[in-house]
Amino acid sequence: MKPEDFNEKYKALVDEMHQRMNDSETGREIIADGVYSPDKYFLNHIRLVWMLKEPYDEDGGGWNYMELFDGEDLYESQFKKGHRTTWHPIIYTSHGIQNGFKKWEEIDYIRDDHELAKIVREVAFINAQKLPSLVGTRTNMDDIYISIKKNGDLLIRQIDLLNPNVFIFANTFEAYKPLLKLQDDELIQNGSCSYIVKDEKLYISAYHPAQTQVGGNIYTNDIVEVVKKWFNH
Repeated sequence: MKPEDFNEKYKALVDEMHQRMNDSETGREIIADGVYSPDKYFLNHIRLVWMLKEPYDEDGGGWNYMELFDGEDLYESQFKKGHRTTWHPIIYTSHGIQNGFKKWEEIDYIRDDHELAKIVREVAFINAQKLPSLVGTRTNMDDIYISIKKNGDLLIRQIDLLNPNVFIFANTFEAYKPLLKLQDDELIQNGSCSYIVKDEKLYISAYHPAQTQVGGNIYTNDIVEVVKKWFNH
């Protein structure tokens, strides 16, 4: 798809999301998401999307998630803040996948190479619930399931427009699997994550990036290994 065609169709979809998903009772508006640089995203052989839960905003939303990726030095403006525990694993993993399947130990620390953070502009992000969380930085999973059930058709259209071929579920596989018609018994274990290959696409069930069950090196390397194996198959 040409970037200009994508942009027009995506804007129309976001407008419809605002109409259907904004919540006048709580005064919340959606925080739109997707991809920052469609031209770069669609040129990648691996079109990677992170499947997330919901955004956080104490002011009620009404902006675009991609605004997080504005600015020249993303590390200084965004990714040295408290939410770095979530974003750094996303950056290391995405960079490894899109740069010759580098392992964690082959990548510089983000604090030493701020350019690494720009990889977020080339991958996609989808929140199941696009309204700001009602419970701060925590997530009430009932809200996620309700939103997917109510607005699943919009999410499917969003996925179809982005047309990713690699999905990383950030502790969200259970929530999204009915929508994408995935089954637990299809999962193949690979270290700290598991995966499904279906219709030439790769679906990875992983921990949330801010998890503490395994080290960040293991988290990144296990996911990169699965993508490398799928891509070279």
